[in-house]
Amino acid sequence: MINRAWILAILFAAGALGGCASEPGRSIDDPTNSLVFGYVDMADAPTSVDVVRLRQVAPPPPDDKAFWRMGVRDGMFYNSYLPPGSYILASLYGSSWWRGEYQYNFPRQGGGDTAVRADKPGIYFLGSYKYKSVKTGFLEAPKFDIERVDTPTEAELLQRMLDKDSELAKSTWGDRIRQRIARLKK
Repeated sequence: MINRAWILAILFAAGALGGCASEPGRSIDDPTNSLVFGYVDMADAPTSVDVVRLRQVAPPPPDDKAFWRMGVRDGMFYNSYLPPGSYILASLYGSSWWRGEYQYNFPRQGGGDTAVRADKPGIYFLGSYKYKSVKTGFLEAPKFDIERVDTPTEAELLQRMLDKDSELAKSTWGDRIRQRIARLKK
């Protein structure tokens, strides 16, 4: 069992980096990058979300690069450094002082609503979701699901990114995001 002090230290480090949607070794202005983002409402969950990870399923990545970390801000998660490929939502991580550490894992296969194929560089919206608890038996482990919701919308989240992430807004993504918002509002 992992020592609770180590868990707290790791969470502190993750929290300090939580707003950064960066990936070492890739420039934010790399023309092959894609911006992938979404939102999850964890109001009914045991914890909030601190970290979201995507699993790259194609092209097959080296084992050490199979997962891509996504920055999280108020339920919105995103990464603006993703290379072309197919991705599925792999896991959500959260903690609370009262409830401790939680890892919310998604199935390795499929993906359905939580999958995205970034064939070419661009902006890809995974969707907005709400956590919901799944009833289990008394001695069974807790289970969960997420259901798609209508709000916040793609345009609202893109605007929130521009407002909250000055590095992203100043990068080549800033203009691309503003153009996307204008197209969505037509």
